[in-house]
Amino acid sequence: MSTVFISGSISIKKLPRPVEESLSKISDANMEVLVGDADGVDLMIQNYYKRLNYKKVTVYSIYTSPRNIVADFNKKHIIPKCDSNKERELQKEKDSAMTLDSSYSFIIWDGRSNGSYNNILRAIEHQKKIKLYLNDENRYLESEKINAKEIQYIYRKNNGYSAAEIVEYLKNEGEDFFSQTKMFNKYLLEYKVIKKENGIYLPMPEYQDLFIIDKYKGKTTGIKFTNNFINWVEDWLKEIKPQIEQSLF
Repeated sequence: MSTVFISGSISIKKLPRPVEESLSKISDANMEVLVGDADGVDLMIQNYYKRLNYKKVTVYSIYTSPRNIVADFNKKHIIPKCDSNKERELQKEKDSAMTLDSSYSFIIWDGRSNGSYNNILRAIEHQKKIKLYLNDENRYLESEKINAKEIQYIYRKNNGYSAAEIVEYLKNEGEDFFSQTKMFNKYLLEYKVIKKENGIYLPMPEYQDLFIIDKYKGKTTGIKFTNNFINWVEDWLKEIKPQIEQSLF
């Protein structure tokens, strides 16, 4: 009997109709469902199958009593092996167990959440069959596009890169011109790619498509770098390096 691990981003507040249709097909096919015990999608999946009176559901938890279990479902206690005291790291072990225990992964993703992102990449790594619903785009991702490169592109499109990640990326590409993020930001300021207002970095108007504006509770907190920036920065370095090197002599 096939087993499906169903997960999704906690930001999603309602199951889209196409997702409910897929859930119905899963129960019609008499598949075993594995789901976590978190709020959000986990809880909505449990409630959906409770309404159907579908019993072939196992709730995985790192706790002896799951945080959420809404019906007489099976339970599986996962004892984390890592010695971290961080909740996210402990929950990863539960998600990893569900990936390994299943034949399929069905993920409902907002394109941003790290937990769902890791679930997708893990399923790809272990060559599981994957169905992926992109909630913000109201569509399923085509099966031929479910690969690590495409998933990383979607994740970065929504989350961007930090300055430290850009510097690390350039080092991996053999470009170690910037020894640290402080120098990186200095040259972006000097060449008027970004500006600094009230201690916060912001893009100059002509470069806005290279950045994502970070906000917290509606307040601007800084910038992240987009996939477009990755394409742009290497050409920019070819332009500025000779000028900088010349000024040193």
